[in-house]
Amino acid sequence: MKKKILIFSHLSDIDGMGGVILAKLAFSNVDFVLCETFNLLDKIKEKIADQSIYEYDQIFITDMWLEDPEVIWQDSKLRDKILVFDHHESALEMYNNAYDFITIRIKDELGRCSGTSLFYQYLVNNNLLQPHASIDAFVELTRLYDTWEWVTVKNEPMARDLTTLFNVVGANAYIDLMYDKLDSRPNEFTFSDLELSLINNKNKQIKDKLQSYAKNIIYRNVLDLKAGIVFIDYEYRNDFAQYLRDNQFPMDFVMMISLDNGTISYRYVNAGIKVLPIAEHFGGKGHDYAASSPISHETKEDIIDIICKRKRTKK
Repeated sequence: MKKKILIFSHLSDIDGMGGVILAKLAFSNVDFVLCETFNLLDKIKEKIADQSIYEYDQIFITDMWLEDPEVIWQDSKLRDKILVFDHHESALEMYNNAYDFITIRIKDELGRCSGTSLFYQYLVNNNLLQPHASIDAFVELTRLYDTWEWVTVKNEPMARDLTTLFNVVGANAYIDLMYDKLDSRPNEFTFSDLELSLINNKNKQIKDKLQSYAKNIIYRNVLDLKAGIVFIDYEYRNDFAQYLRDNQFPMDFVMMISLDNGTISYRYVNAGIKVLPIAEHFGGKGHDYAASSPISHETKEDIIDIICKRKRTKK
């Protein structure tokens, strides 16, 4: 009887997608749940409440970490089924590595880890997935982009192209596209002519977007640092941060408010500025140089109230 697999992974980026794709390559019967940055535990509790989580033989969590591991640890039916693979500094600070079903690793011999690279190592080491050149390249491109080592360590624009393609086609289409590519072309990871066309067209759009966002930056002093604050579509957060660095904008870090995703993303602009403490100050988490915090429903209502009040005042 084939094992029934469930994987929880991050909805918003290619590292989250990578875990799902690898699971589908390794196992024949896979269900997946894509989670926002701050709602993993809610999704798990939903499946505990309706008992559906207990139907699975093995459960994986990739590119995310449990803010309350005791929910799993105290459930004897679950703790032997679940494995977590994550790479965020916040998880280490919360002592997630104290649980034997959780693997949190920031760096290894390849460089900074990603959820995809950690899960791949587990699958290969346990003979659950046979590696080949195409999967190796896909995992490494995903790791390079997610850790930003495609810029800081080696110049690898193909890593950015992978994210661009993800932003064009969306999560489910990206999973299907990459699964088919890796399953059918073991010798080399390449983009098709159609994929390259989609990527190039999107890159032109990105350039226009970044220039537009730059015109609307508001500067504020935040925690004794100079912040650039801007409203932005979530998918452009990393490209915009790099645009600010490349053009030497006069700020220590950028706060990017994405109402479409319900988060505020924090990225360094001045080299050496760690944004994780800033994100944590606002109830967030992440990495030293890339982090985020949630925008609560109450905050959104406050924004609406302010806008409506101003309109009434003008009348």
